[in-house]
Amino acid sequence: MDAGASFNDTSLALQAAVEGQGVALGRLMLAADDLRTGRLVQPFDVVLPNDYSYWLVYPAAALERANVVAFRNWLLSEAKQSAEPISIV
Repeated sequence: MDAGASFNDTSLALQAAVEGQGVALGRLMLAADDLRTGRLVQPFDVVLPNDYSYWLVYPAAALERANVVAFRNWLLSEAKQSAEPISIV
């Protein structure tokens, strides 16, 4: 029995789905643009949470540097936007 293609990289699996090669399970954030533009469809209204996190770690004195503050503020803004529900229209 041929199981078809399998990928150990979510991005490759999603790209194969975009190209009409089948269905894929993947991270919503990686598929968001393709879902918004209609290149992919979400057949079920199921999204599972994950326990993964990223941490920005720096010494307290680094907050005295304008470039560190600017990067931190930008990163927090991006993270806040990505936490908002994805509008698929």
